Amino acid sequence: MTHAASDTWPEEPSTETDSKPPPAGNRFLTVLSDKAMRAPLLWSTVGRFPLYLVTLALVVFATSRGTGYGSAGLLLACYTLGGAVLAPVVARRVDVHGQTPLLLLTGVVHPLALIGLVCTASDARIPQLVCASVAGATIPPVSGCVRSLWSALPSGREAAFSLEAVLSEVFVIGGPLLLSAVLFWGTPATALVVGGLLAGVGAIGFATTQASRNWHAEETESDLLGALRSPGLVRLLAVLVCAAVSMGVFNLVLPAFAEEHGSADSIGLIFGAWGVGGLVGGLWYGSRTRDWPAERTFAIGLLILSAFTALPLLAWDNWSMGVALALGGVIIAPVTAVEYELVARTAPSGAITEAFTWVITVNVVGTAVGAQLGGLLVSAYGTWAAFVAAVAALLAGAAIAFAVRHRFTAPAGTPGSAHPDPADPELCDSTTLGPPDGA
Repeated sequence: MTHAASDTWPEEPSTETDSKPPPAGNRFLTVLSDKAMRAPLLWSTVGRFPLYLVTLALVVFATSRGTGYGSAGLLLACYTLGGAVLAPVVARRVDVHGQTPLLLLTGVVHPLALIGLVCTASDARIPQLVCASVAGATIPPVSGCVRSLWSALPSGREAAFSLEAVLSEVFVIGGPLLLSAVLFWGTPATALVVGGLLAGVGAIGFATTQASRNWHAEETESDLLGALRSPGLVRLLAVLVCAAVSMGVFNLVLPAFAEEHGSADSIGLIFGAWGVGGLVGGLWYGSRTRDWPAERTFAIGLLILSAFTALPLLAWDNWSMGVALALGGVIIAPVTAVEYELVARTAPSGAITEAFTWVITVNVVGTAVGAQLGGLLVSAYGTWAAFVAAVAALLAGAAIAFAVRHRFTAPAGTPGSAHPDPADPELCDSTTLGPPDGA
């Protein structure tokens, strides 16, 4: 896939490998100084900040109407599955028709679906589930769109993806805090409406930026597989499934651990510590220049993350668990940043947005599987067994990453989408390498 050129937006990322990287301490500043990306970065932040708010608010909204957690879980499942199933389809349309039409469409439909959910009667089960499914299916594809723009930068892609990893941690921390603030002044229904409107405004604002309007894909031969025609991307997704299963186990076992140790109310602080660790790690990684090739860094990072994931086995109360998670979180953001680079590299021509979206879908599915696995293990053996399973899943992902690290490439013959990692002479000589990817 190539991108339309403008005076301020490059048509193709440079493939030269002899350019000097920006000074280590100025990498984030270098990215932020790109005038063409300031507006997309701002609007993408607005559009993505409420995503975790909406997820949590759905549960609070359902239970506030007197329904049990079973009904709340069904509502959340419809919302989540709607996004998991249709998000790649929406992203493929973005790659074909450009970002603006789909961002405008989803930026309107998504908040309307959430408003419709709020307005339905509490006993109107089917309309509620339909509205939740539509809202999930029309989550604006802002993440995939902004990462597509980052992947087209002529320089600074590594720092840009590090910034994306940092922002991901900000969203994890900020979304629940925003929900708490809205609930202090309003109701769960208000929180859903606010979240939907912010997502819609962010998507529409993003669609009006020059960088987004000038971005479009060349006509490419469509096929059923889309982005999945890239073997390198499929291999990467296999690794990410394992990581997502591990995270899903944690999402289930941490509340169980908190309750087991006397205070379920501490779970917010425990997850917050995890996010703070990720934020610190992302800022540290983004201020450094990486010497290793991305695929080696990714595999080693997963192995280190596996070791840190075992630290919760040593925790004896909620405070020590918070410390263990903060330490482990430091590794998550750097690994995520390199993951984004590899997604961009392995994405086939004409499918960059879809490739990033498949990462989100795989994460949703893997997390759901992990949560189910964690629940079974906690019920049968206790929290320690779930923590062991989380470590095992990450070790499996690291093993796959090491085994296929030299095959994280774009499909052979992908024109204009290959950008070798300057740190890897072997890959720089490859004729089948795709653009560095970020997910």
